[in-house]
Amino acid sequence: MDAEQESRWAAAQAIGVGEDLVPAALRHLEFLAAVDRRRWLYDGPPLHRAIRRYKACWIPLLAKHTDAAVADEPLVVPLDCEWIWHCHRLNPTQYIKDCKRSYGRILDSKNVKSSIQAKSKDRSEKVWTELYPGEPFELEYTSPSDDSVYVGDGTAGGISYDLVSAVKRQSSFVYQVGTPNMHDRHFLEDALARYKGFLYLIKMNQEKGMNLFRVPTYDVDLMWHTHQLNSVAYCNDMLCLLGRVLEHDDTDDDRAEGKKLDTGFSGTTEQFENCFGVRYWKAGAMYRGSLPSPVTSVPQIFSGEDDSVFGVGEAEKHLTILETNVVELYLQIVDIKNLPSAIPGKSVYVWYTKTKPDAFIRDGGRLDISSKTGKSIGAGFQCEPTGEIILTVMVDQACFGASSSSNKPEPLGKVSISLQEVTGHDSKLSFERWFELKTCGAYAGSSPVTLRVAASCTVPRQAPQVLSMVNVKPCSLKACLLPHSIKDQNMSSWTRFVYDCGTELIRLQIREHKAKSGMALVRELVGVTKSSKQPLQLAQFTENKWSFNNSNSSITLDLKPSKDGCINELKYDSKLIRLYRGRRLAYELKCCSQHAEDTAAVTAVKFSAEHPYGKAVALVDTESEFIMVDEDWFLLPWIAISFLFLNSIGKDGAKLIEGAMVQKGERAKPDTTVAPEMVKGGAAGATAGPTQCGACGTAGGGDMVMASDKAGHASYGSSVTASGKVADSKCGGCGSGCGGDAVSLWSP
Repeated sequence: MDAEQESRWAAAQAIGVGEDLVPAALRHLEFLAAVDRRRWLYDGPPLHRAIRRYKACWIPLLAKHTDAAVADEPLVVPLDCEWIWHCHRLNPTQYIKDCKRSYGRILDSKNVKSSIQAKSKDRSEKVWTELYPGEPFELEYTSPSDDSVYVGDGTAGGISYDLVSAVKRQSSFVYQVGTPNMHDRHFLEDALARYKGFLYLIKMNQEKGMNLFRVPTYDVDLMWHTHQLNSVAYCNDMLCLLGRVLEHDDTDDDRAEGKKLDTGFSGTTEQFENCFGVRYWKAGAMYRGSLPSPVTSVPQIFSGEDDSVFGVGEAEKHLTILETNVVELYLQIVDIKNLPSAIPGKSVYVWYTKTKPDAFIRDGGRLDISSKTGKSIGAGFQCEPTGEIILTVMVDQACFGASSSSNKPEPLGKVSISLQEVTGHDSKLSFERWFELKTCGAYAGSSPVTLRVAASCTVPRQAPQVLSMVNVKPCSLKACLLPHSIKDQNMSSWTRFVYDCGTELIRLQIREHKAKSGMALVRELVGVTKSSKQPLQLAQFTENKWSFNNSNSSITLDLKPSKDGCINELKYDSKLIRLYRGRRLAYELKCCSQHAEDTAAVTAVKFSAEHPYGKAVALVDTESEFIMVDEDWFLLPWIAISFLFLNSIGKDGAKLIEGAMVQKGERAKPDTTVAPEMVKGGAAGATAGPTQCGACGTAGGGDMVMASDKAGHASYGSSVTASGKVADSKCGGCGSGCGGDAVSLWSP
């Protein structure tokens, strides 16, 4: 920031907000998650009943409570009514009009407690029952979803806002903000500062008589929504700042290039950065893409907590799991100063790499310099939150008009930036400042060149477990001497599950032997690790299904989809795992319609009290020969299940899943020992995440647009394209819009 920009930023931070928005935002997120576990409130008869209860029961009760407290403690609002109230308040001007029309004043949230935070609801439930006998205090999924309500529907008839449409628009907001980043206090404190900067732009434009459409990012939007939920404070704060209540209209959702939202976000980005000298685009605050397609519309109801264990035997004790943290990092080279006069600015760019091997970055990538291109550009990618990013300023000799033999780019200098600066515990997960290059080569000893770098990242989280599957034929002197017919019958192959670094986690094999009590053949799945020495039984095949050790769960061989597409399931006390063909939920490919169904993949979806509509926890891709597991407790079970799907034969004699592994010509030690480690690309080297789309030329999968590095890694970042690794940052835009009298929103 220069002195003028610092002055504007300080003025923005002085804007008064009549509530502590950081803890309020955390409560807000907790509430949204609770509602999302009750998605039946998003549509249909339950939604209509909730709206009638809100109008006929809650609003009149709230009005009584604000006149004279009906309880000697904060009044608890039923969750379904709170959800409708929430959506109503997010159109502040309409909410104020409706309240004043019916009650002559704004009905505030003061002395009201959310049902998910209240320690006791007894007193509020008693008051409710006295006023509305026969109408339950809490509306549950098992309650009758009819159109009846036990009080007059004419109550609160002054509410004219279309609440059904409002709920449908707001139902996707939790997906956009329901990330670990949004629950980090440092991130939220910075979001509050950015929200005040956003309000400052509105005030500045209004004072200049400009009616501009401004679009917030999702961190700013979360703060804006949270502010509006305290209706009286929001009204007073906006009247003090603007002399009017700032509208929040979420009816515009056309994100197409060149449309109002797209141009509004570009304009907001440019104004914010010019006004304050800091970047507007921020990792973890951008549009995540459309909602993944649900696997079911019917929630699974569980009585207990998600604490049961799924085991597959003694082998779990012998696993040495490699754990890697990952962040999504966004880098932008804003400017460069003191270039040698002989070097034209258009010939300079930056190449980024890591100081040490990284599971997500191989060769790095190119970054153009915004001040030289005239565009706000950058690159987003995944990396481990350790070590240093090396930025090397390169000079493109071709721009000098030199001969082709000397066209190879030359390094001007480099700088190392510790990732602790952006990922550290006390970091705001972003920074922007000047760095002095250490010049090299022909430019060593010249005047110091400085580079202005902006960076932001998400909260570090554990990366999914990704392993490739490699088939190895047993090789020993005895095996070589046996006839082929005997080899085929008795010398089955091992399948190794290998990390990208080449480290083997476990190898599996299906064996057959005669039962002790008779002539019947017994089939078993065995595994061996370096520490186990001897093969350990993981599962046994009986009655056309595989039963896992230390578990009541089993997998049947014939995978016939049910009505919702589930091909198999594993049940136990407080969890349910269902298997679906294709990439589902978090693994869904979004790049183009051709990937609506990926028959080479199977997704494991966990259902629990916390995730009644399902959470994708594992994937097997038979074409790329890798598995991905998001929760460590499910790693060995998924390895076993994936292996069985790929190697077992159904009743019709066909493989359960096509596209099984290609045999690798690797030599290995005899059965009971693990072969030496061998590095051959591994899972990440093939497709360490959702793969790049060759059909449509874009990158697919995950929650954001992706690019692939030269090694084929999937790198996430909303500002990245598959072809060039950099894109105008406006394509990552998101959030809500506001401006003059006619206002719309990018997002709910």
